[in-house]
Amino acid sequence: MSFSQFYQNYEMITFCTSNPIARSICKFYNITYQENYFSMSEPGVGRLLVAMSLQGVVFITLLFVIEMQCVRTLCRLVSALFRRQKKVPLVGDAALQPEDRDVAEERKRVLECQPMVESMVGSPLILQELSKVYSSGETLLAVDRLSLAVGKGECFGLLGFNGAGKTTTFKMLTGDETVTGGDAYIDGYSILRDIKKVQQRIGYCPQFDALLDHMTGRETLSMYARLRGIPEKYVGGCVENVLRSLLLEPYADKLVRSYSGGNKRKLSAGVALIGGPPVIFLDEPSTGMDPVARRLLWDAVTRTRESGKAIIITSHSSMEECEALCTRLAVMVNGQFKCLGSPQHLKSKFGSGYTLLAKIQSELEEMDLQLFKDFIESTFPGKHAEG
Repeated sequence: MSFSQFYQNYEMITFCTSNPIARSICKFYNITYQENYFSMSEPGVGRLLVAMSLQGVVFITLLFVIEMQCVRTLCRLVSALFRRQKKVPLVGDAALQPEDRDVAEERKRVLECQPMVESMVGSPLILQELSKVYSSGETLLAVDRLSLAVGKGECFGLLGFNGAGKTTTFKMLTGDETVTGGDAYIDGYSILRDIKKVQQRIGYCPQFDALLDHMTGRETLSMYARLRGIPEKYVGGCVENVLRSLLLEPYADKLVRSYSGGNKRKLSAGVALIGGPPVIFLDEPSTGMDPVARRLLWDAVTRTRESGKAIIITSHSSMEECEALCTRLAVMVNGQFKCLGSPQHLKSKFGSGYTLLAKIQSELEEMDLQLFKDFIESTFPGKHAEG
């Protein structure tokens, strides 16, 4: 508006002062102009410039309020005051429940360490009594005082049925959900006090793909590589490496909206892995993938782990995936860790035996079949062989 009126005022001055006839026309039609272009009265632009300046101050202030999360912090403090009375009995009841020895030892180790020092030295991810309570209508304890330390070069698996609290835990660690109780430290920064610095140091593959449909796969990875802070001269090579490792090269220049579900999962995993952040969260990354794509993803995750990154991966059914990738894993039920340790440790501790399936030729005689059964029973004494 300022530029428009500035130009119109200039034209009126030029016309009305050009000759006596023009002055008569301007006087007859009551055409006014302002000698002082920046006058506060029309058609001067002073009032418009003042309004623009005030809007600049107001909106930049609003931007800082949003970026510093002042409103969110205030809402969290207010909601914490209203929920305090509801949380105490829930935590008290949970404390009475029996806890596995491995889980108790992990909790003791985490609570005794100095989180800031430990995070810097050997554990990029530390959870200290992390809890989440939903209180919309009926109170629900979704995550119950999780304590965990994940070291460099470690892949930690979270196993559990749908609704066990795995995704809620991830959302709290990435800042998508508020934390009801406890705290967590990622690369030495608290998710309560330094969530912006935390988000700069994590890679996240959500359970449901959060991709932009009107960008290509190459454009998506290039954008996240730049956001990750990779120098421009290395962006192209980094993107090509991810595309090659996840077998996405044939679809690199196609729009994301044309991707199949499996290819979208591969691209989401690539977004999480690109740039090598210190901590990587993968929420059921192989869902919907074919066996070849799943194996390629496992290889990419393994290479990332061997480079010294901490990886946390969830699955609700694939023990095979956790065995292939995880150095440690935990089983979550109703927001709690029920057992924790390496895959072999959990098998040895909770395994109830083995099942041997043998295929035989149909023309095998009954006597030969009995000899085979006798061999199995002698090799594995005390076990029952069924025909």
